[in-house]
Amino acid sequence: MSYSNYEKLLKLKRSTSYKVAKATGIAPSTLSDWKNGRSVPKTDKMKLIAEYFGVDIGHLVGDDIDFDYSEFNMENEAEFCGRKMVPIIGEIRAGQPIITNETLLGYESADIGENDERDYFYLTVCGDSMKDCGMVDGSLVLFRKQQYAEEGNIVACLVGGECATVKRFHIEKRRIYLVPENDDYEPIELTPEDFESGNARILGIAIEMKIKF
Repeated sequence: MSYSNYEKLLKLKRSTSYKVAKATGIAPSTLSDWKNGRSVPKTDKMKLIAEYFGVDIGHLVGDDIDFDYSEFNMENEAEFCGRKMVPIIGEIRAGQPIITNETLLGYESADIGENDERDYFYLTVCGDSMKDCGMVDGSLVLFRKQQYAEEGNIVACLVGGECATVKRFHIEKRRIYLVPENDDYEPIELTPEDFESGNARILGIAIEMKIKF
C-alpha cells in the first residue's frame, strides 16, 4: 500500500487513522506498522480501507496519485458510517447442534446505524435445517445480543449448556420449541425451567442474513 496515497485520502476525507481504525475494525497499531514499513497490508484489509474512502483498491497501491475531488466519492462517507465491523465469533450448525467455538474468525460489515457493534455478532450457518427460510449452508447471519425471544423470532440458542443451534422460537402452552425450517428435522422441545436452570439460553435474535458465494 502506498502510505502517501493513504495520507492524501485522509486529507481529502478530513479523517484520521483513528477514525479509519474505528470504522473498519483494523487495529490502530496495524495502521502504524504500515506507516513505518514494519508490515505490508493484506488484500482484505486494503479492501476495507478502500471501501471506507469510497475509491478503488488501486488508489492504495502503486505510485503516488494526485487526487482531486472529482474522483472522490463523498457520498460514500455517509453510507459507510452507517455500517460497522461486527465480529464473526464462530460457527453454528443449523442441523444438529455443535459445540460453540467463540474464537474470533474475522469481521463483517453490518448496517446497524448508531448502535454499538459490541451488541451484535455474526455466526456462519452449517447444514440445511433452516433452508426453507433461506438460511442455506454457508449463510452468514447477523444477531443482536439478547437473552429473550418473542414468538416467531429466529434465535441462536445454547442447548444443554454447551451446544448451540439456530432455530425459530415457538411457544405452546408450557412448552418452548426450537423449530427447524425443514421437514426433515424435528423441533427441539424445551420448558421454561430449562431456561431458568441454564440448560438453555438465548444468545441473540437474527436480524440480517448474507449468503456467501
